[in-house]
Amino acid sequence: MYKMPKDIQMNLLNPKSILKNEWKNIEEGVKTAKHEFHSFIFTTIRENKPESRTVILRSFNHKNPSIWFHTDNRSKKVLDIKDNEKICALFYDRSRKVQLRINGTSTVEEEKKSNKTIWDAMTPESKICYMGPYAPSETLLGYEPNLLKKSPHDINKKDNLLGFSRFCRVKIIIEKIDWLQLDYKGHKRLEFNFKEKEKITWIAS
Repeated sequence: MYKMPKDIQMNLLNPKSILKNEWKNIEEGVKTAKHEFHSFIFTTIRENKPESRTVILRSFNHKNPSIWFHTDNRSKKVLDIKDNEKICALFYDRSRKVQLRINGTSTVEEEKKSNKTIWDAMTPESKICYMGPYAPSETLLGYEPNLLKKSPHDINKKDNLLGFSRFCRVKIIIEKIDWLQLDYKGHKRLEFNFKEKEKITWIAS
């Protein structure tokens, strides 16, 4: 897990230092499966109702604040995004008692060339998840694994092409972060607004 540098520790109430520290934790969340930020709750709107699910953080850009995750293009979350780009992403680090509530817009990236590079680097165990016969959320008559009836290491060229045809990335453009650190001596809460040239505001918790 990312450890806060001493210069940031000495300045815990400096909003820019706090943001810098969270960017580092998000970066660690991309790289480290055991990091608290490796998975997060992604919420879309469907028929005027919130729909939430857990997804895995796959990429991050702090210069133009954005994060990415991978999904099956047959999933309902993809339809939600195409219908309403407004989303919420929720991260929580239990060890630091820090919550990040992100509001922004999302897009489905299906650009074949860039996605192919990512796909080729994935393990067979990850790829096979995109090769199941049923679309995510499809109703079944009874339980059965939504997987090919073969080992991930027995995937052939046809299987690989099928999986890739269903693979896409979802990009979240971060417009606002509500940062909250729980503390019995007094919770700390900040709002970072990136639509207004990184406007930073302390708010009540």
